Amino acid sequence: MTNEDMAFQKTYKTLATNLDTALEAVQSSTSKVRVLQTINPSDPTKPQPPTPVASSDSPRTLFILDSSFNPPSIAHQTLVESALHHSNSSRIPTPHRLLLLFSTQNADKAPSAASFDQRLTLMTIFASDILSSLISSATSNNSSCPSIDIGVTTAPYYTDKSAAIDADSTSPQAFYPPNPSGEKAKHVHLIGFDTATRFFAPKYYPSFSPPLSALQPYFDAGHSLRVTLRPDPQFGSVAEQRAWLARLGEGELEAEGGKREWTQQVEVVEANEKAEVSSTKIRKAAKAGEWDVVRGLCTEGVAKWVESEGLYDEDARGAKMG
Repeated sequence: MTNEDMAFQKTYKTLATNLDTALEAVQSSTSKVRVLQTINPSDPTKPQPPTPVASSDSPRTLFILDSSFNPPSIAHQTLVESALHHSNSSRIPTPHRLLLLFSTQNADKAPSAASFDQRLTLMTIFASDILSSLISSATSNNSSCPSIDIGVTTAPYYTDKSAAIDADSTSPQAFYPPNPSGEKAKHVHLIGFDTATRFFAPKYYPSFSPPLSALQPYFDAGHSLRVTLRPDPQFGSVAEQRAWLARLGEGELEAEGGKREWTQQVEVVEANEKAEVSSTKIRKAAKAGEWDVVRGLCTEGVAKWVESEGLYDEDARGAKMG
């Protein structure tokens, strides 16, 4: 093992222990969202404890990638880098910041045996890999290199997660306080088409009448979605996915409380073959010891950590992780 590998192992083994303690504190508190680590462009190899952002530096645009990260993959990387490479648009005000968010209560999945502290460690390593990649390419494509925060939430739904972040911004200890003009950050959730169908599915909002009225505060706050299309046997071709999104703007969900104008806050992004990588495939490859496959589907640091820790040795679902 090289000195670099030894330093990597030491840094993240210590971090995993610290994250476990921090997570216990979150779960025993009334807080619905909390940032646990930050990776800064000044030194992407060194995770930093969370320090609330100064009002003068508070983001006007907060990109949010919310996932189970079991483990992070190049599909996640594609969603992030695509958004940040196109973030110089006038419709996406600066400064920007990226939040990798993990929910301890997924609205669509039963709890996994995978340990949450390992998941958060993988997210931190992934953030380091992403920022290093962005920095190396920034000169050629003028990409911005924002700080990346690692956060956890107990809210299961996207609307609740953004509401929790908004609520936190008005507290004395706000991590993302309003900027000097009093503006709160606008959220851009980076999602795939499959997630978009769940976001607009009335069955997830049974306590609202009509059900999709639950989404009104999200869009009224100026938040938006960036939806990456992905051909899939279950969700159809890219053309079929575009047609589904177009029908939202034609009023297909009005009877359920949907609004045509919401589609103006939904950016549609063309499919990318890297976005088709599934974390399930990575877990199965890791269980089988196919490390070349794992390294091809994960960022460098994530692949190194999965292999060195033997995270999926016993169960491709992630049952060993811990």
